[in-house]
Amino acid sequence: MATAPFPSLTKVWHDRPYPAISPSRPELSGQGKTVVITGGGTTIGAGIAKAFAAAGSTKIAIMSRTERNLITTKQAIEAEFPKTEVLVVVADITNMAQVNEGFDKIDRAFGKVHVFVSNAAFLPTPRPILSPDLDLQDWWNAFNTNVLGVLHAVKGFVKHAAEDACVLHISTCISHIPPLEIGPSAYAASKAAANKMFDYMAMENPGIHVVNIHPGLVDSAMSRKSGHGGLDDVNLPGHFCVWLASPEAGFLRGKYVWVNWDVDELKARKEEILSTELLNTTLSGVSFVGWGGIDV
Repeated sequence: MATAPFPSLTKVWHDRPYPAISPSRPELSGQGKTVVITGGGTTIGAGIAKAFAAAGSTKIAIMSRTERNLITTKQAIEAEFPKTEVLVVVADITNMAQVNEGFDKIDRAFGKVHVFVSNAAFLPTPRPILSPDLDLQDWWNAFNTNVLGVLHAVKGFVKHAAEDACVLHISTCISHIPPLEIGPSAYAASKAAANKMFDYMAMENPGIHVVNIHPGLVDSAMSRKSGHGGLDDVNLPGHFCVWLASPEAGFLRGKYVWVNWDVDELKARKEEILSTELLNTTLSGVSFVGWGGIDV
């Protein structure tokens, strides 16, 4: 058990994979599932692809702008898991036409999509929001990718979604915790907007299992750009995503979770999570439980 560097919902904090979320568990099997991951060429996205391969998924598509990274990840996964086919899809999620072409390619190769992981994101160079050297276009590019681009990808996925599909949004803790440092306002604000977009997706589409996720702090090019390294094992978010896509995590639909939280403790609080606003993205101290809306 690791020492939690943040306040935690669960008493047990994890910074690396553990047996309850192991892809080798039969209860978490990915057999028969087609999985699509945006930003799937490196670090967290590549780790998620590897985890689903380990869980038995034989049809995995990884999408990003950089073909070189996608090919490297494809080769590594197929070498370790010979039964798995990894489809490389070169597409920029800010380009709707490329996204649609990408999902058409996936459908032709694999059929309907069972698990969609929205992982692609953009982090602008951190600057104080009122700084004279803040690049406004760079700042806005976070919204162009993390909100509009993500919406492109979700709409592309929905056209090819299997029944009872699962959508996992890789978010960030800074989208909901108090501001702790100067600079990452665009990333925090755009991810907060995306969180709420997925909340609406869950509400409007009760047949789709939607979850927002803080993926931990993993060392990556993005984390180093932010001025941080990593505290968590790169495989932790992937294993946690495999668990989230399983029937065991069905009670977390529409919720926001951290990969560091202990899943056995979460399962023990299932009824509380289902019947209260616990893990909703809402305003602390103001309850809407039982409120029926405004008559118009």
